[in-house]
Amino acid sequence: MIQPMQLRPLTCLALAILAGPAAAQVAPVPAASWYRILAADGAAIGHRSQQVTQTAEGRETMGMQEILLQEPGDPVTRVTSQTLVKEDKAGRIVLMSDYSQNGRSWTRTVARIEGGKAVITRTTRSDSHSATVSLPPGVRFDSGAGLLRGWDGVTPLDFQNFSLDGQSVERMTIEAAPGSAPGRIAAIRKRYDGQQLRAVARLEIGPGGRIAAVIQPMFGSRITIVPATREEALASHPPFRVLANVMIKSPVKIAQPAIQGHIRYRFGFTGGIEFAPPETGEQRVTMAGDEATVDICTGCGPGLPSDPAYLADARRATPWLQSDAAKVRAITGRISRLKVSDARKMAMFAQEALSHLGRIDFTGHFSALETLARGAGDCTEAAVLLATFGRAAGIPTRVVNGLVYSRERYHGVSNAFMPHSWVVAWVDGQWRSFDAALSVFDSTHIALTIGDGDLRSVSAASQLGSLLIWQSMAEVRTR
Repeated sequence: MIQPMQLRPLTCLALAILAGPAAAQVAPVPAASWYRILAADGAAIGHRSQQVTQTAEGRETMGMQEILLQEPGDPVTRVTSQTLVKEDKAGRIVLMSDYSQNGRSWTRTVARIEGGKAVITRTTRSDSHSATVSLPPGVRFDSGAGLLRGWDGVTPLDFQNFSLDGQSVERMTIEAAPGSAPGRIAAIRKRYDGQQLRAVARLEIGPGGRIAAVIQPMFGSRITIVPATREEALASHPPFRVLANVMIKSPVKIAQPAIQGHIRYRFGFTGGIEFAPPETGEQRVTMAGDEATVDICTGCGPGLPSDPAYLADARRATPWLQSDAAKVRAITGRISRLKVSDARKMAMFAQEALSHLGRIDFTGHFSALETLARGAGDCTEAAVLLATFGRAAGIPTRVVNGLVYSRERYHGVSNAFMPHSWVVAWVDGQWRSFDAALSVFDSTHIALTIGDGDLRSVSAASQLGSLLIWQSMAEVRTR
């Protein structure tokens, strides 16, 4: 049985190959299980194993995962992760942990479950942060795997599930999907952050409610996880080229005047899985039936909320945006004290953020302090630094994740849309977008999620982008 697993976000372009639930309660499985991780063309990109061990205290389940990546001209990158779930003799989860390593960078997240709460500690080379999450009665830790054993394949399942990677309790649903094969039930599993859709996966469920395959969409591609023998899982394979697989050709070649003007996009949704893209100061969204119309231009959108509570929340330090750290304050102090507009400060912070990214690195997703220590990153790290610098100066900021258009040839593809991250900031009485990585914001920036630079919201943009059906795109001209 395939258990919930997580593949790390890989690039600014990929935003995430997989961002599924992290280590979770395990239903009865053989003592050792092996899986292959496959790209859209069926080529192997990695493997995963799962080992169940009975202990004096109860049961432990260990998961190991490895993915090989390489872009032209770069060395091979080995991304590994190790998950551990401990249960007591009554089968209750008492501990969940995840350790991931990407080169010299590593992250350890541990959740201790006791007394209706989860105490979570996330530690990296640069920082350690703890948080406590209340667990409601009946919360699950298995992403619904246990419910599938008695599922009729028709009645929708709706439940709450603790997410280690999201450090929160999420709403999850499982519902029947078209395309069932003989002996298998096709289902769609969704994850929500409040009312916002954050992840979608297709499950193929075999006899006894055992998950036989997990198919996870990502922008421009998909990843499939299937059972395998140990020999199949460990068979050698070439590294996966992420960048060439996470772009889609634009329906039309966009002229420069349109890029700087007003563009109207119309989208349908794959498989009827609808969601409303967020609105910013430049993006207005109109939902009608099963279509979304997105208008993007300077002043097109209503902006984010501007009440005192929302603005205060957009100024606070978080585990990803450590704006209260002494190192960040030392970097931002000079610009923060300048007697210039907040918009000008954000533009200067964008240049400052780029100065700390001396090396382009498309692997992983890192917090502000991790990025400063590594001196490397891509558009996601540029956005995280910019948002953090803004907050350190008292400017409310959010990290936006979505898509952007490139006319130039990029890793073999031109005139294409690709995943991207930038920042919105409350400056001079309005919400305005700033793009540190590209230096300019234009009407091809399509926002799909808004967050605090956290892994979940960054990852969600790639999955939501995969659900869009591009119906039309037109320049709107003002007479």
